[in-house]
Amino acid sequence: MNMDTTTLNDLIEVLNDGKKFYEEAVGHVKRTDLKALFSRMARTKGAIADDLRTAVVANGAKPAEGGSFAGALRMAYAEVATKLSTDKDYTYIAQLEEFEDRILKAFQDAQSKSDDQGVRTIAERYMPEVARDHNEMRGLKQAKAA
Repeated sequence: MNMDTTTLNDLIEVLNDGKKFYEEAVGHVKRTDLKALFSRMARTKGAIADDLRTAVVANGAKPAEGGSFAGALRMAYAEVATKLSTDKDYTYIAQLEEFEDRILKAFQDAQSKSDDQGVRTIAERYMPEVARDHNEMRGLKQAKAA
């Protein structure tokens, strides 16, 4: 029985979106600690996406290589918002936290709603990392807003 590679590819796309946006943000924020954090977050997204690609290939399917249309739109909006912002670091933090919401929701849905036990197991395996990154960005956004 083959695994639901469509759901895995959806997860890969959302991770690719997040990775690309974190990499972009690294080049635009001023604070060294944010550059380091965003680089780590990008690496985490890339590593999980690589593992998911391996699972897709192992099931005889072609893994997603790019991001999603929704992610591209979100990044375009974030780019405009950041250019108009007086606090670019905060704007990137806020926009990245929204990407984390999207990634977390995708993994929660895969974990709880997929009919495929293999997909649920994979989503569950990565949930601690996904939740950690989400919570870290949410906390950073809340601290910066305070």
